[in-house]
Amino acid sequence: MYAWPKNLLRRRSGSAHFAELVHPHIRQLYRMAFRWTGSREEAEDLVQDVLASLLARSVALENIQRLGPWLIKVLYHRYVDLYRRRRSSPVDEDVDWETVICSTSEEGISSQVGMQRALLQALSKLDAGWRDTVLLHDVEGYSLLEVADILDINVGTVKSRLHRAHRKLKKMLGEGTYSESHPC
Repeated sequence: MYAWPKNLLRRRSGSAHFAELVHPHIRQLYRMAFRWTGSREEAEDLVQDVLASLLARSVALENIQRLGPWLIKVLYHRYVDLYRRRRSSPVDEDVDWETVICSTSEEGISSQVGMQRALLQALSKLDAGWRDTVLLHDVEGYSLLEVADILDINVGTVKSRLHRAHRKLKKMLGEGTYSESHPC
C-alpha cells in the first residue's frame, strides 16, 4: 500500500540507497501528514515534497542517529511552511474530522471503533499545540525529548501540554460524556 514513494524514487533518481533509508519511515510520515492535513491527497503531496527535498542528501541521512524522529521534524516544519500562508495556525482547524475518523478506524470491533472515534473527536477539540504533542507522544510513541525536538519547544512545555491535554481529554471522555458515533 505504501510502495508508491519507493518506486517513484527509484525511477527518478536511481538511488536505491535513499529508498532503503527512508522506506521504513514512509508509513509513519504519511500517517502524521494525514493527521495534520486531514486529506489523503495533501498528505501524499506533503510526504512527496519532503522526500524530494531530501533526495540529494542521502549521504547526510546516513549520519542521522534517529532518522524517524528527524524525518517527522522535517515533515512538520515543511507542513508549517506550506500551510502558514493559508492559516494562522499550522494545524488545520477545518479538517474534516469525520474523514479522518472513518479512515483511521479499525473494522470489526464496534466498541473499540466507537471509543476511537470519540477520542479523535475529543482530540479535534484540543488546542493545536496540545493535539500535536499528544499525537506525537501518545499515538506515535515519541519520547518527550523527541517531541520537544520535533516541535522546537522545551521538554517542560511538552510535559505541561501533555498533562493539560490528558486532563482535558479525560474530562471530555469521562464515563457517560460521549455516545457511539454513526458508522462510516
